[in-house]
Amino acid sequence: MRKPLGILIASIVLLGLVPAHSGAVTMKTTRFVGYFEGYLSCVYADPAGHATIGYGHLLHYGAPTKKDRKKWGCLTKLQALKLLKKDLQATEDEVLSRLEGAAISPSILTALDSFAFNLGAGALDHTPKQGRARATDIALHVRQGKYRKAGREMLLFDGIIVGGKRIELEGLRIRRRAEYDLMVKGITEPKTCDGNCKSNTNPGGLGPG
Repeated sequence: MRKPLGILIASIVLLGLVPAHSGAVTMKTTRFVGYFEGYLSCVYADPAGHATIGYGHLLHYGAPTKKDRKKWGCLTKLQALKLLKKDLQATEDEVLSRLEGAAISPSILTALDSFAFNLGAGALDHTPKQGRARATDIALHVRQGKYRKAGREMLLFDGIIVGGKRIELEGLRIRRRAEYDLMVKGITEPKTCDGNCKSNTNPGGLGPG
């Protein structure tokens, strides 16, 4: 028997799952991403040689200048976190635009924000199978309520391609694992959806893990 709407809403709230919606990026998300991005207080050149400050905030393309250093000086960690929080907003907006009102927890959103900030939100979209590389469709799985499957596919993005060969990076492996742990925190997926796993999958069917 279908659950009354009131009971369904109560189940969603108790599980910490709410429909995805636009809002301010949380400081919890900001600190999580900042931990992996790394912090340098003063203006510096990022690995690509572009002027950057704080937690990877791009000042402009090209090498840092004396004008940059005079204008920006050095940032405290709190100042740098506030700047990162603003930078993350565009990423979170792109993430949410792909979820179409799916039921997600704050932890799931943090994981997806971190993943998208690192790789670009396009990494959440369908990626066809290429050679030995598996196909992925992370956003779709989240919309279907398949959080563990989405998390497992995020784990695949732990390396870079150099000269046509894939090289796994320990730092990315650790970051992907932390994101996966957030994705599945407190979530148990339904064992089956009887072939009817659509984007409006009933989150009331989920429970504490």
